[in-house]
Amino acid sequence: MDIVEADTASLYCLLGRHWRVDVPVDEIAFDPAGKTVAFSLADGSIALASVEDAEPPQQRYRVGLEDGRPTISARRQPVPPVIRVAIGDPPLQLFLPGPSGIVVHERSGRLFHVSASGATEQILKIDDQAFDALAVTVDGTVLAAVGGSIASYDAGGARFATPTYRGAASALAISPDGARVAIASTLGLFVGKIGSEPDTVFEVGKLAAISWSPDGVWIAASLERGGVVLLRPADERMIRIPDYPATAWSLAWSADSHRLATSGAFRIIVWDVSTLNDGRAQPVSVGTGRAGFVAVEAVDLQFRNSLIAAGYANGKVVVAKIGDRDELLVKTPGQGEVCAIRWSIDGQHLAFGTADGEAAIVTFPPQLFK
Repeated sequence: MDIVEADTASLYCLLGRHWRVDVPVDEIAFDPAGKTVAFSLADGSIALASVEDAEPPQQRYRVGLEDGRPTISARRQPVPPVIRVAIGDPPLQLFLPGPSGIVVHERSGRLFHVSASGATEQILKIDDQAFDALAVTVDGTVLAAVGGSIASYDAGGARFATPTYRGAASALAISPDGARVAIASTLGLFVGKIGSEPDTVFEVGKLAAISWSPDGVWIAASLERGGVVLLRPADERMIRIPDYPATAWSLAWSADSHRLATSGAFRIIVWDVSTLNDGRAQPVSVGTGRAGFVAVEAVDLQFRNSLIAAGYANGKVVVAKIGDRDELLVKTPGQGEVCAIRWSIDGQHLAFGTADGEAAIVTFPPQLFK
């Protein structure tokens, strides 16, 4: 990993575009076209920023002819402001069901399609506001956990109300093939085909977050009281990974489904899930980055170069190669804890937001990681 000759604070300014949005950043999503990044904000609005940079770092990257030392020159023009769009009652949820734009859900039950320009169109109003959790399929169908059942909505309203789950739902996750839904509740995890009763129930306790592996084989789930559970619906295998000091709200899979990265500890945690195929009781831990005294709050995996980005409770952001102890310090501590972090689809841009109201996009020249 080659690092540009500059102190870390200068590196953040040279590579990044950042904005003060004055309220905490809750979620981040790059639109499917890879042209816009959306930051959902705690006041019920979203901030939209163009991924394209008029002065990208790769155009300002130079290598000295005499000494071979890399440098990046400063920007000549100010960074354009974000587009602020008022949506409704927070908290907001961001979904990416279509080829472009972003679907935003607000608490009163309305869903909007938001374009890259900030134009909004209400696409659904759910009259029953008592649902516990919500997800959107690739074709735009909305699934909502309502009173122990999954209701399906389209522009014409609800069509069915199955499967049934017990307890209060905290999250829904749709399998990569779009055929199954996992429901996290206060009593465990319920898994079934969309439109059918659950065929698998894992009694694992109250869950905070769930995530399907890209191949649809495993479901990673974090326990509210600390710890991660790996669940394989095909044979109902369950692997408990205890001893997390904090709740692992952030779960990220590698493209090949072999590795799972999580927050919730005082260092970056990466598990090699593929080692479970050998009959191990626990996956092998892949040592990555450095241990410290501040908890990791958010993680995301870049598919292309096996890079992981991590945001900490003190506002620090680092990037590391999986299995490597070295870290690139992208942002020094400050501006509140990092609430969300996300790589772009092409892996060139890293977006993150803090509890103190800072939103940022950092663009990495290809020469930086070798």
